[in-house]
Amino acid sequence: MPMSPALAASRSRREAGWLFAAPFRPFFLFASLHAAASVPVWVWIYVSGANEVAHMPPLVWHAHEMVFGYLPAVMAGYLLSSTPNWTGRLPASGWPLAGLVSIWLAGRTVPLVAPAAVGLLVDAAFPLAVAFVLMREARAGRAAQSRHGLMLFPLLAAGSIAHRLFAGDHDVASLLARLGIAVGILLIAAVGGRLVPSLTRNALAAGGAERVPEPYGRFDVVVLLIGSAALAGWVAAPASVISGALLAAATLLHLVRLARWRGWLLRAADVLALHLGCLWLVVGTGLAALAADPPGAVPPDAALHAFSAGAIGVMTMAVMARLAATRGVTGHARADLALWALGLVNAGAVLRVAAPMAGVDHLPLLVAGAALWSGGFALFALAMIFGRKHRPAR
Repeated sequence: MPMSPALAASRSRREAGWLFAAPFRPFFLFASLHAAASVPVWVWIYVSGANEVAHMPPLVWHAHEMVFGYLPAVMAGYLLSSTPNWTGRLPASGWPLAGLVSIWLAGRTVPLVAPAAVGLLVDAAFPLAVAFVLMREARAGRAAQSRHGLMLFPLLAAGSIAHRLFAGDHDVASLLARLGIAVGILLIAAVGGRLVPSLTRNALAAGGAERVPEPYGRFDVVVLLIGSAALAGWVAAPASVISGALLAAATLLHLVRLARWRGWLLRAADVLALHLGCLWLVVGTGLAALAADPPGAVPPDAALHAFSAGAIGVMTMAVMARLAATRGVTGHARADLALWALGLVNAGAVLRVAAPMAGVDHLPLLVAGAALWSGGFALFALAMIFGRKHRPAR
């Protein structure tokens, strides 16, 4: 007698164990541990004056690990966990999932000890492997989401290869790092533009609010078009007058859109955290506008870290926290610890953005910001680990 789908799914989860029972869990856990470890390592490298890490200048390595290491892992965990919504099939788990995670871990460690060519290939293998899995799901799916992911991961592979090849050219490496960050910011603007108002609408309606965010419409399309043009300008010529004007316009539009979502009425901390991630997007765009010539009022590094440590760091953790606290039959993340983790990451991002503006006195802010930001990700990893004991499998 054939096994029922429900029984097969239950047995598959038991055999996979806690870590590999759901795609988000290993990727979110290891991405958080990676973020928690790599930032203090970078500060130590910066203070010690090392000349090279993994065949790259230290600053380029730091950017590479955040943009082409951390971000793809979070994206993979989110997209692979969402595939049942598109295909009706069980998500990856067990040994196939462990294989994907091993490829990602190899990309983080092998380049540290292997020849440059080997490290380059191993690093690019993960996004290509995820693209292959998403291609398989796209064939079975009836929606376009998996195809969107399928397009993104080959681009991340190409970006990772190019970033390593041009690591010695500061200008090109910086442009490629900005490009990777811009992709993350555009994802926040596009996906967040649908997800955040939808969740806000549900939360406010459940509380009896009369005025709720408007559905996604033409204004959101305009915001994305102007925002995309502004990000393209920031990537290609961040100091130009045209880029500055586009960034200023995008800042205003993002701010108006965020205000239309009425986040100040929320009582749900998990949804409010998503609003904070979008607020960092506004801050980053505004600082990028102020860093352009004219007015050149703030250091460009402040805008870059408002985008990376602020918008990407906070929004990815907010998404991870919500997903890990609400999904997974073998245990949920500890919501209380995740909330504290989000507070630490926000505080760390504030100090990291402020550090370049402090001039010669920037080092204490840099170290404190790194400690808070990485501490937040370490705490989130603990929230996932202790969540298993908090809500054991049945």
